[in-house]
Amino acid sequence: MKRDTMKQHDEKDVRPILKMPASVITSIIQTIGLLPAESGGAFGGSEDGDDITHFHFDESSRNSSVTYSPDHKFLNRLFKHKWNPAGIRLRGFVHSHPGRMGRPSYGDEVYAERILRAIPDLEQLWLPIINTVSDTGAFRLTPWVAVLRGSGVEIRRASIQITPVNRSEDSENINADDRRYLHVGTVLDQLVITDAESLRSCCGKASRKDGPVCRRHAGTHVRLDRGQTFARVHDAYDLELMRSTRIIAVGAGGAASWLEEHCRAGGEQFVLIDPDTVSETNLATQQTYRRDIGRPKVDCIAERIRDINPLAKTAAIQKTLDELTDEQIRRLALDPIDGRETTRTIICGLTDAFFAQARVNRLALQLGIPSLCGQVYREGRGLEITFTFPGVTPACHRCVLSSRYRYFLEQGRQNDVTSHGTPIFATTRLNAIKGFVALAIIHYGSDHPRWGNLLSRIGNRNLIQVRTDPDFGETMGLTIFERVFKGADQDRLVFDETVWLPQVQECPETGYQPCPDCGGTGNLRDAKGKFVDTRLTPPPTRDVTVSNEADSDARRQAMTAYKKAKVHS
Repeated sequence: MKRDTMKQHDEKDVRPILKMPASVITSIIQTIGLLPAESGGAFGGSEDGDDITHFHFDESSRNSSVTYSPDHKFLNRLFKHKWNPAGIRLRGFVHSHPGRMGRPSYGDEVYAERILRAIPDLEQLWLPIINTVSDTGAFRLTPWVAVLRGSGVEIRRASIQITPVNRSEDSENINADDRRYLHVGTVLDQLVITDAESLRSCCGKASRKDGPVCRRHAGTHVRLDRGQTFARVHDAYDLELMRSTRIIAVGAGGAASWLEEHCRAGGEQFVLIDPDTVSETNLATQQTYRRDIGRPKVDCIAERIRDINPLAKTAAIQKTLDELTDEQIRRLALDPIDGRETTRTIICGLTDAFFAQARVNRLALQLGIPSLCGQVYREGRGLEITFTFPGVTPACHRCVLSSRYRYFLEQGRQNDVTSHGTPIFATTRLNAIKGFVALAIIHYGSDHPRWGNLLSRIGNRNLIQVRTDPDFGETMGLTIFERVFKGADQDRLVFDETVWLPQVQECPETGYQPCPDCGGTGNLRDAKGKFVDTRLTPPPTRDVTVSNEADSDARRQAMTAYKKAKVHS
């Protein structure tokens, strides 16, 4: 009965987080982690904080193959004469269990209750369980915490986070720490080390009384185990490409589910940029949860991504895009994050803010990287995706959406289209098509049988529109779907169709002035490094509604003329 109550409590509440530096983890690995079960030690922390800062290996404990009995006399002397005078308080005990038994035993519960009742100001007692290299061939730490509840004690499941020694909140210094552990800062369900075989071969015969078992591996890099997470999709994608591709998401509202799904597809590098916090109104329009209300959206998504794959690297930045300089974006796009290199970076405009979307285009051109943007039309009656890939798509986002740029930049108008009246399924549909386009971009140039050649087949068709309303033409005043499907069997067409519209660069040959962003050369690589600052200055605004639709008719006519000119030339 106790375990059922605990499970319900955990599902309802956010798990507490056991926080400790890498030095403490290393000490636990070198002692408890390399010895047969049962062995253990004590945790200490400062009086004014909750983090674990100290660990003492209980080398004089009494042990059998199934029991660990701490050396109470020695530990009490340690607490009284060393820890307490230095402002260090007892925070818990860590010990190992045989095999893969990862939960505190009934005896552990009784022991925890005695300690909590003996120390009234100790609100909780950490009780993580170790499964050791000696017993299982790997190191596993499962975090638990004990709290008093009425006449008994409750053992609650927790999470764990390895904290850096000198953590910088400045996004410019995101790589400043020389981190021994690839998962520093990540909130983990468990800590699992899978390169333990080398530790065991070197240190596995050490005596329980030897103290720190091995100096040789003090700085060992450890890896988290993906286990069976991707066992069923290992051939659905090139997982190495997915893991080495970095997604920069400008906007973390409606795109939340897309980012999580990209992680489920094997993506492991995410930079999340959004200034907003979760509000109650977001619950019906985005993948958010009541427990997240008031929290930064970027933190919520980063946490869920790491819950799916603890190996994922996330940089959560609660700022507007324009609060970041071009150099900061360049480093976030191209420099290693926590030691993780990127082979391809995609910058994504996932907001309903025109100037953020427009800067995404310029940043992609400036850095010479692919980009992907998505928006929902008024009331979710239609969807729009645009993308660029240097050397593949001749037109940039500004070429594709030039009429929108004129409304905002030349005429100073405002967009009053919000998510009001939009069904959640429109957002879901948009995220799905974005996912397929992202797979095409990521796998371009690879030998993957399904995705490797898809971007070449898409070619210059980098304006995608989806109608999610049978009356899209009437309600939005657009006729693109009627034209595309003219002559088709209308009895078999209703809505949810997708059209891929070919685009060309804006230049005199296509009937336009040269595009101010890409230059209209037809090769987006030519714009790399051309901007002094990619931020745009908004003109004085006027309160006029702007449609989220590109000028498809004008562009179609210009393209026809361009093709004819090419044919006759």
